[in-house]
Amino acid sequence: MSAIAKKDERKELKGRAIVREAVRSYENDPFFVKKTEQARKTLLRVGLPDDKKKQS
Repeated sequence: MSAIAKKDERKELKGRAIVREAVRSYENDPFFVKKTEQARKTLLRVGLPDDKKKQS
């Protein structure tokens, strides 16, 4: 891939940060699935302070 094509694939935003359109999805990555389940169990066990809960 040429340097011109690489430059077209990315957008520069606020100085040196580079944001790419095509980013891998980590939605079903085993590491993140495990961490999400651990966080969900912790929140069910410990809960959130009253001021952090959504008003329903």
